Amino acid sequence: MQSNLMPERFSIRFTIVSLFVFVVLFVAFATIATGYYFDVKHARQAANDQFIHIAHRSKEKIEHMERMGTSLVKSLKYDATIVKAINEQPHDVVVSHFTERMNTNDHLFSLFAGHRDGAYIEVSNLDATAGVRQAWQAKENERWVVNYITVHDGGRIQKRDYLDNALNVTRSQVNGTGFEVNTRPWFTSAKLQAVTSSAPYQLSMVELTGFSFTLGLDDNVVVGASMLLSSLDQLLVNNHYPLTSRAIIFNSNGLLLAQHGGKDHERTAPHQVLMDLANDPSKFQSLLEVKIAGQDYFAFIEPLKMTANSNSNEFIGLAVSRSEVLAPYTERSLVAVGVSILVALLMLPVVLVSGRLIVNPMRELAKQNVRVQKRQYQSVKHIKSRIVEINDLSASLVSMSTSICDYQQAQKDLLDSFIKLIAQAIDDKSPYTGGHCERVPKIAITLAQAAQQSRDPVFKSIKFDTEEQWREFKIAAWLHDCGKITTPEHIVDKGTKLEAIYNRIHEIRMRFEVLLRDAEIRCLQGCLDAPHKQQDLHQVLAQEQAQIRDDFAFVAACNVGGEFMSDAHLARLKSIAEQTWMRYLDDRLGLSPMENQTLSKMATASEPSVPRVEHVLADKPEHIRIRENSTSRFEGFGFTMTAPEVEQNLGEVYNLSIGRGTLTEEDRYIIQEHISSTIKMLETLPLPPELSRVPEYAGAHHEKLDGTGYPRGLDESQLSMPARIMALADVFEALTASDRPYKSAKTLSESLKIMRFMVLDKHLDKDLFKLFISEGVYQQYAQEFLDPSQWDEVDKDQILAGL
Repeated sequence: MQSNLMPERFSIRFTIVSLFVFVVLFVAFATIATGYYFDVKHARQAANDQFIHIAHRSKEKIEHMERMGTSLVKSLKYDATIVKAINEQPHDVVVSHFTERMNTNDHLFSLFAGHRDGAYIEVSNLDATAGVRQAWQAKENERWVVNYITVHDGGRIQKRDYLDNALNVTRSQVNGTGFEVNTRPWFTSAKLQAVTSSAPYQLSMVELTGFSFTLGLDDNVVVGASMLLSSLDQLLVNNHYPLTSRAIIFNSNGLLLAQHGGKDHERTAPHQVLMDLANDPSKFQSLLEVKIAGQDYFAFIEPLKMTANSNSNEFIGLAVSRSEVLAPYTERSLVAVGVSILVALLMLPVVLVSGRLIVNPMRELAKQNVRVQKRQYQSVKHIKSRIVEINDLSASLVSMSTSICDYQQAQKDLLDSFIKLIAQAIDDKSPYTGGHCERVPKIAITLAQAAQQSRDPVFKSIKFDTEEQWREFKIAAWLHDCGKITTPEHIVDKGTKLEAIYNRIHEIRMRFEVLLRDAEIRCLQGCLDAPHKQQDLHQVLAQEQAQIRDDFAFVAACNVGGEFMSDAHLARLKSIAEQTWMRYLDDRLGLSPMENQTLSKMATASEPSVPRVEHVLADKPEHIRIRENSTSRFEGFGFTMTAPEVEQNLGEVYNLSIGRGTLTEEDRYIIQEHISSTIKMLETLPLPPELSRVPEYAGAHHEKLDGTGYPRGLDESQLSMPARIMALADVFEALTASDRPYKSAKTLSESLKIMRFMVLDKHLDKDLFKLFISEGVYQQYAQEFLDPSQWDEVDKDQILAGL
């Protein structure tokens, strides 16, 4: 269902201000949004570059640690002193050499050596990472831890010495142990020719993650070095993202090798997400956007290879909060938005003042436009403005109003001429009603002017104050019978009862001519058969022919329709109609397709052929024209006229039996339909508002005050004064017209007497009729249009008496 509410409207000033603010903010926001878009793009690229940089640094660091570990272990093999000391087990020499090498390398956690017989020595750096000192509960002055494992009587004893910086033993611990050197993976996998690196693993002594490098000195002794991956934690620190950044190194087994951010070597939500991403190779080495704990993060995954001999895959995973990365750019954008709004607010007063240059002239132009709408073209004036377009628009409006005025006048003149042309065409259509559409407006306008000037309160409803109102009434008067253009001419001009395009009395005359000749033929035949009876036969012939001539004269007189048909006349007409004559020729030859179609519908199989006896006057089936449409073509217009059962009845006896005049009931309905056509034509026209009452004025001139008129049966409560004027004018013109084929023109006195009775019968308006008489409207009309023979004396007092 569509809403009938009008859309909200805004003033020009409001529109200009709104448009200015919108444009300023739009441009500002578009610029800010574009900048923000490229800032975000730049931030993404910077994050990606930073991630790649950290990953490459980590790779380089790990490679460096591998090279360093490999080099260190190889150096142990070629150090004869260490080799000899390990074989001969002078522990102090080994400890001295090991600590010396570890002092020069911060990444080393421990150096160790193992013998196949189970002996083992390992020197560990307590300062390698904070976790080491905590795991061994080392004291502040302790720098090194030396673990010895020796075999005595088939058992293994572990001795742990804590040394200070001078390698003095601060305390010792001795315990039994199940540690078997010769079964450890680093021992069994060690080679004599090449350094073997292990995959990251959990160092049992300190419970920290690391990896080792080992090398066999001979078949019994293996030396090695171990490094803690926790030394990589500091490497992953990224000062650019100090709050929410997460960086981890892990392997495919889920072991967390190094990290920055979160609790030490514990899985957090970012860590788990990064580990999950490592399962999809398509996401390696590219910037990803992921959700972590409901927040947006940038993430990055890149594979690593910790050691050459590692049997697992290692990865570096990096993550940073998206909001933190974009925070500087978001803050800058918000500042820019605030500045834009402030500028727009500061400019508002300037815009408001400038808007007057447009608003004030536009308001004046609106007033001029209202004058154009009201068709006050002459009062439209030019509005000057410093704005060129508004000044030109005002000049154009003045020019347009002048053009519209001229054009509208031309259209009015054309319409008025066209209306008069239609009326003239209707008058010219019939030589018997010519001038009716011209004369009725004369009477109606003259009477309307008299009513307008009258001071009688009864005429106060007549208000033709403007030229447009008078024009509306005049057009209605000119078009009051425009529907007659649809009425068949032979019915409008029906001067005799048998007239239907032509006067069919000539057909009937020929039948009586046949009767005359048939009578003469019978007489002559009788004379041949009985010569002695010639005198009697001729006397009978004279009587028969006299009767035939008298009967035809009677029929011809009935056809004229001037006399009232009495019952005796009707009886004689029917008696004459019973006379017969012999037709020898087929009456279906030379017919039109339409006539043949009509006859074929009415023909019967038993119909006799010619010659055939027929009545001299007949009502035949083909004389009836059936009404095709059961639904009136005037449905929906509120007409109350009832249509006859048939469209037209051309029966000869039926038409000759018309009681008065020449029209049958069907003919009269067809003629009365002209007013229905008038209303239909006028009400379907897209008339402008100033002509909206034309159909009402023009279409009611056959209505009567008592409601017995047609086509709508309106009564006096429904008939306006202009419509009543039109009815009176039509009646007076019809009574005094001298061009009707069915009646003679009446004099002024006869016409006014008839109209008086119509007033008494409430067919015409009493007050208008009295004004018509008292103001001499009938006399003005008579002097211009009536024959002088109709100008008889009119007794006004007698006519107005009793009204």
